[in-house]
Amino acid sequence: MNQTMKGKVVLITGANSGIGKEAVSQLAGLGASVIMACRSKERGEQACQEVLQRFPEADLKVMTVDLSSQASIYNLADQVNTYYRRLDVLIHNAANFDLSLKEPALTGDGVETIFATNHIAPFLLTRLLLDLLKASVPSRIITVSSKGLMVYPTLDIDFENLNGERRYSAQRAYYHSKLAQIMFTYDLAERLAGTGVTANCIQVTNVAVPDERLPQLPGWLKKMYALKRSISITPARMAETYTYLASDPAVGQISGNLWDENNRQIKSNRNSYNRETWNKLWLASEKMLISRDSLNDRWETK
Repeated sequence: MNQTMKGKVVLITGANSGIGKEAVSQLAGLGASVIMACRSKERGEQACQEVLQRFPEADLKVMTVDLSSQASIYNLADQVNTYYRRLDVLIHNAANFDLSLKEPALTGDGVETIFATNHIAPFLLTRLLLDLLKASVPSRIITVSSKGLMVYPTLDIDFENLNGERRYSAQRAYYHSKLAQIMFTYDLAERLAGTGVTANCIQVTNVAVPDERLPQLPGWLKKMYALKRSISITPARMAETYTYLASDPAVGQISGNLWDENNRQIKSNRNSYNRETWNKLWLASEKMLISRDSLNDRWETK
């Protein structure tokens, strides 16, 4: 990759480990100023120092955010909008894939935690940073889905079960949220047509995940992940697609597509192209948002 990103600002969530940290390194290596949005300040700072060891001149900023909390997302957006005059790329990398959950756990905002983190958080953060992205055109929004959706070829958005009200499986909740991200991306791309802001989604394939990132899993599942690692690509290899979509001029005007780890445009399942479902999902997502005034009222009554 010979292009430069000097003068560009990138925000990436889940930036302290795995694919996210590798993407930070690659983008910093191209000269981008990178905002590392991490749940843990300590782990974020540690990852920041590791990147700086590779690129001592890198311009990195760690900001903390709990993506299951809308108040925390508002706080992150406030910081970005206050301290930065531009935002060229927004990468929604972070995800909750806690497969140890046996029943739905609701956030303080009343949303099932996997759906809240993996879909509502990108939906809200995009909304809060969209004016800054529009002021920085041409700019890019990148969401992340999963190749595991291939196991669910007929999966659709279950609007009667968004919070696991009727039935619950952490694995199905995860892939349900990843399908929502694809639909959100397609819808967003059409809504942003002509603005200079593009939206694309990455289908993450099997990526090697170390055991230390899976502390909540039982031993038998860790053994399965160990087997999976033997046929997986590295986080750095997967991050190359993040960097490609964030930086390459060849895709600067392309929007509303799903991409694989080989930088190819691919198709998602048939249900994901239903525009009526897109609109219904958008409206359902809006209903799950808590206004800033409501959050302030909640704090005042505590």
